[in-house]
Amino acid sequence: MGPSKSTTDAREAGKRLRLLFVDDEDNIRLTLPLLLDKHGFDVTTVAGVADALVQISAVSFDVLLTDLNIHSEGDGFLVITAMRRAQPGCKNFILTGYPGLENTIRAIQSQVDDFFTKPADIEELVAKIKARLSAPAGKPVRLAPVLMENEREITAKILDAIKGDVMLKKARLDDRRRVDHIPTIFQAVIDRLMHEGRPFSARQRQFAARHGKRRRKDGYTLPMLVREFQVIGETISDLLGTDILPLGVVELNSDLKLLTQSLNTFTLVSLEAYSRRR
Repeated sequence: MGPSKSTTDAREAGKRLRLLFVDDEDNIRLTLPLLLDKHGFDVTTVAGVADALVQISAVSFDVLLTDLNIHSEGDGFLVITAMRRAQPGCKNFILTGYPGLENTIRAIQSQVDDFFTKPADIEELVAKIKARLSAPAGKPVRLAPVLMENEREITAKILDAIKGDVMLKKARLDDRRRVDHIPTIFQAVIDRLMHEGRPFSARQRQFAARHGKRRRKDGYTLPMLVREFQVIGETISDLLGTDILPLGVVELNSDLKLLTQSLNTFTLVSLEAYSRRR
């Protein structure tokens, strides 16, 4: 059965929103629903896919929050798919240890509203869910999964831009060496976007430092190193509005700000390592 304006009616009447929570971990099933209850949700908790399907067929829900790997890898998407078919007005969220590339692409295809990474911050989780519930139809897709899905095409565009840049084309490097650092940079930026701007890890900063030292050996000048990161950012910006990054699918204000901050951090760490003579 499908709900009839359940989310809208519940908000207008000030009623508690119905949330289906699916997770096979005993501890989180005991703790998270209690916290959600305090934030105004009427939570139904189940431990498996079969029980979730029973609830979906019998009760109208405003929100679905499901673990990604309930009993088998990725079977949270089975619950998402069932909910979308039975109750298209329900907002769907994934709870996972870490959203990898394949899972994120599948999430786009399954129209998941957002990811939460374990252990989830309850205030952030509630804020995001309520923001999605109050958002108008036609939700945006986050920049992180779009970057993941189109990494190869974006990297090709960056390579073309580097080879066409007056300053950077002077470097005598083959195509692979010009852009073989891009996947690691993308992964670091994506990780930061998916985790709402958390600082780069020590390993990620070490990579940026190694890149700076490497470019010094490659014959780059300091302006060339700065320009390289500028070209990455400029290319992504230029792709907005194209088939790769269509306008309207990216939360521009927050995601592009984080992208710029991330590239700036990589630039500074690389420059510092480049300048260190040892």
